[in-house]
Amino acid sequence: MEVTGSHIGDVPVLTDLLGQIPEDEQIGSVAADGAYDARKCHDAIADRGAHAVIPPRKNAKPWKTVTAEAASKQRCTV
Repeated sequence: MEVTGSHIGDVPVLTDLLGQIPEDEQIGSVAADGAYDARKCHDAIADRGAHAVIPPRKNAKPWKTVTAEAASKQRCTV
């Protein structure tokens, strides 16, 4: 858990939160609300070998370019 001020968004914090879990500890899935529906979050979760359980934002559109194929597939199946 990390408490931040209102000037800090959710997306930058996710990488720090995942970093609190040792690299040798397996993560099965990461569940979050739509505020975390960003490519950076999906990529960070996929980099740890975990499945993202994040609903698309209300105004979500498919990503045109894919930087992490696994992450984009997870987003489409949520």
